[in-house]
Amino acid sequence: MFLIALAVGLVMLVAGADLIVRGGGQLALALRVPALIVGLTIVAFGTSAPELAVSMTAAHRASTEMALANVTGSNIANIVLVLGLAAVVAPLQMDRSLIRREVPVCLGLQILVPLMCLNGVIARWEGGVLLALGVTYNTWIVWDALRRRAKLAEGERRPANHWQWHFLLLLGGILVLVAGAQLFVGGAVEVAGLLGMSDRYIGLTVVALGTSAPEVATSMLSSHRGQAELATGNVLGSNILNITMVLALTALVRPIVIMDPWSLADLVVAVLVTLALIPIVVRDKSVSRVEGGAMALGYVTYLVLIS
Repeated sequence: MFLIALAVGLVMLVAGADLIVRGGGQLALALRVPALIVGLTIVAFGTSAPELAVSMTAAHRASTEMALANVTGSNIANIVLVLGLAAVVAPLQMDRSLIRREVPVCLGLQILVPLMCLNGVIARWEGGVLLALGVTYNTWIVWDALRRRAKLAEGERRPANHWQWHFLLLLGGILVLVAGAQLFVGGAVEVAGLLGMSDRYIGLTVVALGTSAPEVATSMLSSHRGQAELATGNVLGSNILNITMVLALTALVRPIVIMDPWSLADLVVAVLVTLALIPIVVRDKSVSRVEGGAMALGYVTYLVLIS
């Protein structure tokens, strides 16, 4: 039965990603906003939904450490695997605003998480702080998008055409993607359980890879169709939301207690891979196929080392 769930989930992931790329790209054009903004907000929210569902379920079952491992593992996978595979498909040209805003924000939040964990718990009030930071960040980028749109629209009073249709296409893609991810993760977790894997390892690998599958599908298709901004925005936006929404809401439901000492090591790895983005994007503002392949290979090596 789990093999059927894996197969059907994978098909739904690809179909949902196709709808998201088509709808997201056209919606950006229709609303006259950068595709990066759509990737950072609507698409990122949609592709982070599986992480939220898994982590909230884990919190209700008093397995908050799996929720932390899920977020940490997903963030590591998003950068080194998802961006790496997207760059292998087609070299990723980075938007300047990524260097100026999104990469530092993503790195700052990723550093904040292990600092919160030093006392062995992420308390409810710390979850509230993360959520407040997320609301502030998203308000900022929406305001910036509206400001840019106003500048672009000066002297052009043509209304945005058919944006509602593109939005529905994007929303439909997100729903298909989330449903597919749930099937895929369910099948993968069942396989992992049969193999006797630990909660931390399942969270870092099987669940993290499963919940990152939407980002993989969306970013690779975006890259293939020449929409690098949607791919990179999706990855960085998802990582930011994984911390400020998924981890924050999990901590608000139930404080996250760190029992496994290796959890802090995993968080340090997440900081290091985020930090590694800076020299790549600052040097030539792009991720080449060779760099993308090295990133994906590095992720495989990481999985082997923690097994």
